[in-house]
Amino acid sequence: MSAMPSSVPAGPELTGEDPFAGTAYRSVRRLAAGGMGEVFVVSHRELGREFVAKVLHLRYAKDERLIDRVRIEAQTLGRLDHPNIVSVSGFGTAKDGRPFIVMELLYGRTLGAELEARGKLPLPEALHYVRELLGALGAAHALGIVHRDIKPENLFLAERPDGTRTLKVLDFGIVRVLPGFDGSPQPLALPTATGLVVGTPRYVSPEGALGAKVDHRADLYAAGLVLYVSVAGRGPFDHLRKEGELLNAHASTRPAAPSTVAGLALPQALDLAVLHSLEKRPEGRFQSAEEFMTALDQIGAALRTGEPLAIVEPDPYPAPDSLTVAPAIDPSTSGLRRVPQPPNQKRFLLLFVLIAAVTSVIVSQVVRAILVWSAR
Repeated sequence: MSAMPSSVPAGPELTGEDPFAGTAYRSVRRLAAGGMGEVFVVSHRELGREFVAKVLHLRYAKDERLIDRVRIEAQTLGRLDHPNIVSVSGFGTAKDGRPFIVMELLYGRTLGAELEARGKLPLPEALHYVRELLGALGAAHALGIVHRDIKPENLFLAERPDGTRTLKVLDFGIVRVLPGFDGSPQPLALPTATGLVVGTPRYVSPEGALGAKVDHRADLYAAGLVLYVSVAGRGPFDHLRKEGELLNAHASTRPAAPSTVAGLALPQALDLAVLHSLEKRPEGRFQSAEEFMTALDQIGAALRTGEPLAIVEPDPYPAPDSLTVAPAIDPSTSGLRRVPQPPNQKRFLLLFVLIAAVTSVIVSQVVRAILVWSAR
């Protein structure tokens, strides 16, 4: 294949020093740059085959924590031989000391770009992609690896030679390695401090939003959000723009069912499966990727065979409050600290009536005092 991945515009040909000089690879072009590193198309000097390479920015060449993260990502991908996870073919160090990972070159675009172009996906297609995602997560979780940043932008719809597409999970740069699993990578030498929010706020789990430690069920929460966005065209909290409000919503606000915002009829079983995956308490969700996959397989099988499914018709005029104000989780049963909820109209009305009554009493007492004083 000669086409570049359509999700990432081709960068300019390199004009400066090749960051991969002295290694088995040479740079062809830069694809992208982020806060911590750069992504290049590289060619193997002997084989002539092209790959993608991720390398740290030069300013982080001596940052032990970030270097350790690159090592964990490379080891993670090296251990995860799965058709729905991007494959790694090499790991090395540039002559300036920066570690780099060499991976397969994919053609296509991310699920995020697909949804931006199409709005939403037909239910069978959405179920297919999320099922592939769950297969990848199941393989990672079996090794004690928690991705922690599952979102449409990290899910690539790779084009095959026959024109079909398969989902590939990308970016294992902030994984958490759980202890006690055989064959898993060595955990970080300097663990992430408790209390930090790790991942993308729009797809973070309730426990992640509170800065607590997460396990594999945080990935299942994010997978539920991916399914929600895929069939509804938007997430349950997309009306929120401030990061604090978004984290608060994930921690304490019950989401509306996908059918209430999708604008089209959806099976009730889908609503139940998605909402089950988005339970606030980890123990209330699906407990494994396989369990989540089984629920989706039952829906998919019913769609293929024409088996009757209870259908939820879309509400043409959804109540705004159904998306913004919902009961908070009781901290006494959830183990989560209470996050303040926005006051509703009834509270404002009650407060107004109370202030008016107190004001009336005070005014009447003042008037009476004036009349008594005047009579004297």
